[in-house]
Amino acid sequence: MSSLRSEIQNLFQLGISAANPFHFFPEFWNKNPELLQKLKDPNKNLYVFALGKAAYSMAMAFHSDIKVKEGWILTKYGHIPEKEKAKESSTIWHFRESAHPVPDANSIQYAIEIVKELKTLGESDRLVVLLSGGGSSLFEIPMEGVTLEELREIQFSLLKKGISIQELNSERKKYSQVKAGKLLNLLNENLEVFTFAISDVLGDDPNLIASGPTYPSPNYFLLGNLTNSIEKILYEAKSNDYSTKCLSFTWAESSENTSVLIEKEFLKAIENPGKQMVLLGGELVCPVNGNGKGGRNMETALRVSILLEKYKTNRCWVFLSGGTDGTDGPTDSAGGVVDQDSYFMMIQKGWDPLKELSNSNSYPILKDIGSTLDTGPTGTNVNDILILLIGETET
Repeated sequence: MSSLRSEIQNLFQLGISAANPFHFFPEFWNKNPELLQKLKDPNKNLYVFALGKAAYSMAMAFHSDIKVKEGWILTKYGHIPEKEKAKESSTIWHFRESAHPVPDANSIQYAIEIVKELKTLGESDRLVVLLSGGGSSLFEIPMEGVTLEELREIQFSLLKKGISIQELNSERKKYSQVKAGKLLNLLNENLEVFTFAISDVLGDDPNLIASGPTYPSPNYFLLGNLTNSIEKILYEAKSNDYSTKCLSFTWAESSENTSVLIEKEFLKAIENPGKQMVLLGGELVCPVNGNGKGGRNMETALRVSILLEKYKTNRCWVFLSGGTDGTDGPTDSAGGVVDQDSYFMMIQKGWDPLKELSNSNSYPILKDIGSTLDTGPTGTNVNDILILLIGETET
């Protein structure tokens, strides 16, 4: 692995670490000591429902500070360590996994099971809900008369159009008995409920995080978002003598528009002989064409590789686009990492990059040249991080 590739992957991992619940919770308790003491009150039994791609790590981080009587964790397939699932019967936790980005039968079955248990909680209990992105598809009870097949068809159709999370979650709420605060309506009115969320939506709108099952509520708290990650990456890059430029914390454009922006910034950056970093954070959108396999971050990486191939320069460069949850679209990769040699390697291996791009088939081509970003489930979920590194001018 080249030096720049190692650096860019280390920066991405640093951003993920800065958004880990084990980082967020201590910081939050330091600012809210009275709330911490209230939740530690031994006169009430404390229960936890953790929902989303970061559900497991959020539950473990919360439990490291506060005693929990019993808890339910509902997350994406593969996001609970196998060794932990194997000893479930001897723990306080009930581990459940379902589908993302559209619901499956388990999304409904486990939602019904968990709601049934939560309904038994009353005035002598306290419920803590831990929310992170992905919860919208993982946890669902459809409105009467709406089938799972209809839900899946509607959501697949919307996802293929590359619509924003705001539009998608607004549509999801129309057919749900548990979204948009409706979960609270199903619970005992005397039950005290607290919600802690990690934001994966731009603007941190609590209506949108996991489609807001417990919002509005007076006891709703935001633990953190993408800002922590971006600031940590910027600090580290500056410490390593990079000239840094952060384009946005809230980018919400298509993969195509994003790659064109990166091209423009690349041309500006190579005018400076020193080491350069361009950073971008947000939520990419990506319409799906054809029947290929890929995700918004991998497509962005492929597009950047194609666009920058025509520029002949003595500068080494590497570009990374990754989802902080560790998954990009329906794949096992977080995104893609390409450099000045990637396009040539695709051609050498017999690929037609433009053809694969037109079929939304970024995953196989990047996988074949060793350019997928493979982190596994990260335990957090705070949008996408895009990094361009350019080495200093060779003499």
